[in-house]
Order: sequence, then C-alpha cells, then structure tokens
Amino acid sequence: MSRARVLALVAAFCATAACGPGEGVEPRLRAGYGEPFTLGLGESAEVGGRALVRFARVSEDSRCPEGVQCVQAGNAAAAFSVESERGSATLTLHTDREPRGAAAMGVELSVVELHPRPVAGAPTDSAAYRATLVAESAP
Repeated sequence: MSRARVLALVAAFCATAACGPGEGVEPRLRAGYGEPFTLGLGESAEVGGRALVRFARVSEDSRCPEGVQCVQAGNAAAAFSVESERGSATLTLHTDREPRGAAAMGVELSVVELHPRPVAGAPTDSAAYRATLVAESAP
C-alpha cells in the first residue's frame, strides 16, 4: 500500500473516530513484519507497508500489582484498530489469556508486553501505557 493511501486511511479514521488535534495524521513509526514495535496509547504505526495499527485503549487491567504476591497473574486487555485497503477492524488482545494474537485486514497482531504493570495502592495513568507488539502478514 502506498504511503499516500495509508495517510488517507489515517485521516479518514481520525475524521470518524474524533481524533484530537495532531493525532494520527502521520504514523509515529514504521515496522516490518516480525519486528517488535512499541506504541503508546493513541499512537499508530504503519506495519509491513500496507496496514495502520493504532493502540486504541486498555479495557481491562487486573494484572497482579508490582511488589504483591498473587495467586493468579491476572490479565490486561488492550484494543488496537487495524486499517488497510481491505477495510478496518478492532482487535482486543490479552496479556495472560486468549486471544493473545488475532488477524484482521491482512495483518496478524500479537501482544508481547504491556507496561506499566499496576502498582499496589496507586491508579495506573492511562497515558503511561505502552504496548509492544509483533505483526505478521495474514491472508
């Protein structure tokens, strides 16, 4: 997909998703298939030269807080929008249960890490979230 097409998709996405000023017009980075890349909340990356992946939100974070001994590891769920010339979709991926990875719009996306981990007795600032992902080409 051409760079102009990716930028047009980003602009269209922002028009329908109510992006704030300066958000999403230009992907923050470009990543090849199989290369880990990290996005902050609201950031986007051009992946494999044909798709745009945006870290949309963290919908759940019940992971065991740092410095606490837990019986279970807990789970975090993060949503990512994926856009290509095929269309758009939202994938919700998990850190400690399935699905950890999923495919849409010709891209298979997997979560490698989600930081920061919760801290006991302190709320997590949503602006601090960083997701490390790996993308592969999908049919």
